[in-house]
Amino acid sequence: MQHPALRALLALAAGCLITLSLAPFSLWPLALLALLILHGLLQTADLRQALLAGGLFGIAMMLSGAHWVYVSIHHFGGASPLLAGIMTGGFCIGIGLLLAPFCGFYNRFLKHRPLGTTAGFAAIWLLSEWLKTWLLTGFPWLFVGYSQLDAPLAAWAPVIGTLGISFLLAFSAAVSGHCLTSRKASWQLLWLLPVWLLPPALASIEWTRPISTKPLKVAMVQANIPQEKKWLPSWQQPILDHYRQTTLALADQDLVIWPETAIPEYLQYAGDFLALMHSSAIDSNSAIILGIPSIERRPDRTAVYNSLVGIGQASGLYHKQKLVPFGEYVPLENWLRGLIAFFDLPMSSFSAGPPGQPPLLAHGLRIMPFICYEIVYPDFVSRSAANADLLLTVSNDTWFGDSIGPLQHLQMARMRALETGRDLLRATNNGVTAAIDHRGRVIARLPQFTEAVLTAEVYPRKGLTPVMQYGTLPAVIFSILIAVGLPVAGRWRLPV
Repeated sequence: MQHPALRALLALAAGCLITLSLAPFSLWPLALLALLILHGLLQTADLRQALLAGGLFGIAMMLSGAHWVYVSIHHFGGASPLLAGIMTGGFCIGIGLLLAPFCGFYNRFLKHRPLGTTAGFAAIWLLSEWLKTWLLTGFPWLFVGYSQLDAPLAAWAPVIGTLGISFLLAFSAAVSGHCLTSRKASWQLLWLLPVWLLPPALASIEWTRPISTKPLKVAMVQANIPQEKKWLPSWQQPILDHYRQTTLALADQDLVIWPETAIPEYLQYAGDFLALMHSSAIDSNSAIILGIPSIERRPDRTAVYNSLVGIGQASGLYHKQKLVPFGEYVPLENWLRGLIAFFDLPMSSFSAGPPGQPPLLAHGLRIMPFICYEIVYPDFVSRSAANADLLLTVSNDTWFGDSIGPLQHLQMARMRALETGRDLLRATNNGVTAAIDHRGRVIARLPQFTEAVLTAEVYPRKGLTPVMQYGTLPAVIFSILIAVGLPVAGRWRLPV
């Protein structure tokens, strides 16, 4: 175990196991194994080795689990394979290295403290994931808690959220590892009993309840428009015709949803088309929610938004708040614009919408929308969902081809439904379009890369789960208290 090359290989392999524990592979025990290996490496490491192990683990996790950004950079951004590889590698390495200082902190201040070996490891793991939810606007991807969506700890999601489940997994791995190396510590396995035995009781609790026994009939249009043709002027009218004709055949549905930026025209310039669709929807007593960019001109600036609008029996306008770096806005824009085609993609100059936007309305129901990337932010979704009867996320994962990215995206959307106790609709351009119930179960879905319509029945719900009321803040504060409190307690020779 002390050989540097072996330690490095183990850290790299363990990082890759995290990806295998998540969608589409969903081999959830590998998450525990990965964390067990990392914990073991840190127990025999000095500070330099701990930093290296954490960095290599994080890099391997990101490269194996988020390599799909290469597809958008190369295939749609026009970057050469070499440049796209360098950019993808730089992105994954940069985020992966964020784990290194947490492992270094654990090595220096926690691993020799009472409870630090176990609870300290879980605390630094949770804090490393939490950092990724907000640093530089955040990239909250590849959290180990998602591995439990169809596994034993799923029932904890409405109580402590995905990050809380990540804490429980890391704690379980640390306790198991500590007991394997110390016979005196075997009694600590008792700490894991409530972690793994409480979920059946939690699963029996209905945190929310249906508003009505009558379901809402919904249809989601998956148009499968090629990304490279979507913004061509010659394709604008065929796209409009497709959505219009498809939707006219869905007059018996209560709600029809089109995906993110379904209409390749600004809202302010598509008035005639939207008026026509609005009139048709009114006649059939149906609601339509559609994705469309919008523009707002002010004396001081012009703002372009990635938006959703309701027409017919639906109303409201929502502007996306969480933008994708380099996809919807370009950091250091004055330096990077024009450097390569990737920085000049269509619709890569969006502005962030204002916070606190109200839900859209459809047939008197409150529908909280999340556009693409927004659904992966746990606290952002749980706060917004408190004012909604139904959740909706629209996306255009065409940017990532047939990679694992869209399937990971679906898994995270399912977890948001479970955390909030709300049915969730996911409408996409080319997959994965799905209807998800309040338990996070997929009740209907379409295959990827097909032109089709998904129909389903969902039940709007009311009520608040614990995580909707408190978010992940209690888990974060608890972890900070562990990470800071245990070293202080040891320093002052206080009992722990």
